[in-house]
Amino acid sequence: MSQMRITDTFQKVKRPGRTQKQGKLAQIASKSVEAPAQSTSDAAELQRQTDITLLKQFDLNPDFGPCIGITRLERWERAEKFGQTPPVDIRDLIVQHTGDEEYTHCLWNDYKQML
Repeated sequence: MSQMRITDTFQKVKRPGRTQKQGKLAQIASKSVEAPAQSTSDAAELQRQTDITLLKQFDLNPDFGPCIGITRLERWERAEKFGQTPPVDIRDLIVQHTGDEEYTHCLWNDYKQML
């Protein structure tokens, strides 16, 4: 019994007016043009993920009191009021992104309705 090849069933289709070399060069050129914009957005997304991780660690630290029902900034200020020393960089992150709920509300904010 002879072995069948995939090309026996599915015929190879060549696109007219385009050679392999031209296709590869076009792909390389498009990647090099898109790379700087993509790396900038990747760097911004990486920074955002780092910020959110720091804020989640702040939420999970019980030394600064409960965090359900109040914003992160209110929790930070309350901890400072009661003699704790919450990280100043956390406060700076919250103040810089006051319009973004992912920065202002605690990790458990989505689960508040379940409690």
